Amino acid sequence: MKTEKISILIGIIISAFFAWFSSYYFNYSRTPAIQRPYSPLLESTEVLDLRMNDFKYKMRPSVQSQAPVALIAIDDASVREIGRWPWSREMIAEMTGKVLQHGAKSVSFDVIFAEPEAANPTADSALAKVIEANPDKVVLGTFSENLIDFQPHQDLCVAEAFLATGGEQLVKINPSFSIDEETHAIDDLNWAPLFKTFFDSIQEREEEDLLKSLGKSSREELSTFQKNNLKARQSLALFDYCKSWLTKEDVFLKGENRAQVALLYAQVTKDSAALKNLSFDNLLARIRSSYKTHPIPQYGEWTPNIPELQTPATYTASFIAQLDSDGYVRRYPLFFRSGHKLGTSFIPSMALQSFLLSGPYRAELKMNTGKKGEKSLESFNIYDTSKDPEVKIASYPVDGSGQLLINFYGRQMSLPYVSAKELFNDSPTVKVTTSVLNQQSKQLVYETKEYDKKEFFKDRSLIVGATAVGLYDLRNTPLEANYPGPELHLTMLANLFDKNFLKPWNAESTLMPWILLIGGTLLATAWALMGPLASIAGFMLVFALMAALDLWLFMSKQILLHSFLIYISALTGFIAIQLFKYFTEEKKKKELKSTFSKYVSPAVVDELLKDAANLKLGGRRERMTAFFSDVRGFTTISEKLPPEELSRVLNLYLTPMTDIVFKNQGTLDKYMGDAIMAFFGAPVKDSQHAAHACRCALQSLVKLKELQKEFSDKGLPYIDIGIGINTGEMSVGNMGSNIVQNYTVMGDSVNLASRLEGINKEYGTRIVISEFTYNDIQEEFTAREIDRVRVKGKLEPVRIFELVCEGTSSGKEAEMLALFQQGYETYHARKFTEAQKLFKAGLDLYQGQEPVCELYIERCQDYIDSPPPEGWDGVYVMKTK
Repeated sequence: MKTEKISILIGIIISAFFAWFSSYYFNYSRTPAIQRPYSPLLESTEVLDLRMNDFKYKMRPSVQSQAPVALIAIDDASVREIGRWPWSREMIAEMTGKVLQHGAKSVSFDVIFAEPEAANPTADSALAKVIEANPDKVVLGTFSENLIDFQPHQDLCVAEAFLATGGEQLVKINPSFSIDEETHAIDDLNWAPLFKTFFDSIQEREEEDLLKSLGKSSREELSTFQKNNLKARQSLALFDYCKSWLTKEDVFLKGENRAQVALLYAQVTKDSAALKNLSFDNLLARIRSSYKTHPIPQYGEWTPNIPELQTPATYTASFIAQLDSDGYVRRYPLFFRSGHKLGTSFIPSMALQSFLLSGPYRAELKMNTGKKGEKSLESFNIYDTSKDPEVKIASYPVDGSGQLLINFYGRQMSLPYVSAKELFNDSPTVKVTTSVLNQQSKQLVYETKEYDKKEFFKDRSLIVGATAVGLYDLRNTPLEANYPGPELHLTMLANLFDKNFLKPWNAESTLMPWILLIGGTLLATAWALMGPLASIAGFMLVFALMAALDLWLFMSKQILLHSFLIYISALTGFIAIQLFKYFTEEKKKKELKSTFSKYVSPAVVDELLKDAANLKLGGRRERMTAFFSDVRGFTTISEKLPPEELSRVLNLYLTPMTDIVFKNQGTLDKYMGDAIMAFFGAPVKDSQHAAHACRCALQSLVKLKELQKEFSDKGLPYIDIGIGINTGEMSVGNMGSNIVQNYTVMGDSVNLASRLEGINKEYGTRIVISEFTYNDIQEEFTAREIDRVRVKGKLEPVRIFELVCEGTSSGKEAEMLALFQQGYETYHARKFTEAQKLFKAGLDLYQGQEPVCELYIERCQDYIDSPPPEGWDGVYVMKTK
């Protein structure tokens, strides 16, 4: 093969790899974080992809938004002028009242009032009055640092723990936010009394432990700090219990209390027709199996505002910042949850709740429940409720976790920024700062303008938050480090108003693997045919064009591609081809591989080419699986066909069967006329060699049915096969002489596999495996033990199994297997009359077409007529090999 052809092949292989890898990566990147498998490779790829995309943000010029939003900033200037934060609630009340009087649509607090103001007891009342007077315009903030990754069914417990720790005040009836999610019988039950019993017990224990550790006799003796500490400990204990609910660590399912706890569960399920008759253990199993991982991020131990402020507030929103795996903020969650109890578990984000109040709008989160109960986010829509009927105004491109890509307008202060100190004077105007591009220096500068207060604040949605460096609410973003956290909420709020979102390419996961494969193949062809200088020039041109297209899609169409794989695929292909063309020795190795691949498995060739020592005679001991397949009655078939027809029949049969061996990572040892000998687990080590061999056998039977029909249509003889499989220690390696060598396996384990193939004739089966293979595959496949045999030349009996199917059998097959198993056990207990009845029942299920049952019916009759001796062990002795 010419160098150019091999270069193209290299490019195709690399392109195919990246196409294959990209399909896994796209699936990973779009899977909600809580549902992702742990994969350092995929996570590292995502970080590199995200960092490359960060350059696009930096290269895009700043954009001016006309969204009616503004940040009331607790900045360094305000702290210097007014005093250190936190300020008195009276001042917060005064500031909030003023902007609302000026006509602001809403005021949202990216701060939390978690403790009463000790220095001025009346200050909290002043802020509470403002909230009570404007319940539809004030949004309080809340947060949690306790990201929950519990078992899916434990969402039930989390939902009740959330309500028990103040959740009923955080999530009230919210007409602007609704969840459309399918529930089932377990969801609809009233679990509150059950969990209240558990939670009361847990909280009492926490109180007793703390009082004992402090040497106190009652709660009244605790200081304010100690009471707060107790409250925090009790809250944490509830969520800690949820992590153990219905597991081996569940304290309420242990010991003497189990019977009483069972009565509590029975009380919950007494009105459920589907659950009330279940035993306690079955009820718990049903609960555990009825839930799948929910994709929306879940948090516990939410920090509420003090009751005096939280009680009059209608709306509370989360100001949690969701970080990517590299610690940067690029995505914004629109909602969070604690459990998934409709109406009480879902908490909107600050930007979303502020936007909904500006409408009035209603957000609808629609969840989809799959056939197996898995949850996914189907759509997220916003409706204008001022219309009758309400009108959908937007459908937002959220990801599977309910997050939107943040479409940054520029660096900080790209949106209107009002220093909080501006609101504590009697001036009719207010100074507003934004960052703008200086046309001369081409640098961003801060520009401050004065506006009439009433005109500026009218119909504007405001967020109050800390931007002072000393308050440490700073985040890393693609545009800059130390980006103020409140501006993240403000940016997303403006995005919601502008409806101008960054979005992924919807068809990317489907089309990108093909683009990588086809594009990589075309580029590989070009680079293979070009000289060195032309290749380098072509590579640079292609890179420039790809980058230009990538940037154009980002800047003009707001489409953010996962472009890292495109660049790295092109770079890898280019370097690999150039290296190959430089090192001509690679050509010889490829030609040698091409020659050998015509005679043996490609895996064998790869192993032999790794090291010249592999071409030497000798073998090594390995635990592997041997596989023998043989055509039944082939001698009779061969006698009826002329040589040319016989050769054609063999080719039609052996070709697809060999492909199946290779497909399942097997190595073809040899053809023995119509028989196939193969092995699994070498030359490339494979921990799943037994499973691959069994899967190969089952797929061979499926292919056999197709061939039988094809042969019948062509007037060719009917063929059937038997397969034997055994797992064990055997010698594998390059065996033979200095003249002729063969990569093969040898040993008693190989011989047993051959004999198991022949034993199919005795039982009317097609696939027989040994107990050693069965021990390796019993979790993944269904097989039935059909006998204990002592093969010729061996003293110890071997249990043999018929391989039935992959996975678990069902229907009539499962019923027959159960009857056979009962009969088999009864047979070995020497109860031959009872066993015969069970085998007949199994035979009747298959209308008399179950050879193994027939065999045991005959054996039972023989032993009924002539009972076996006292020392009979039920072992069948094979008389032939």
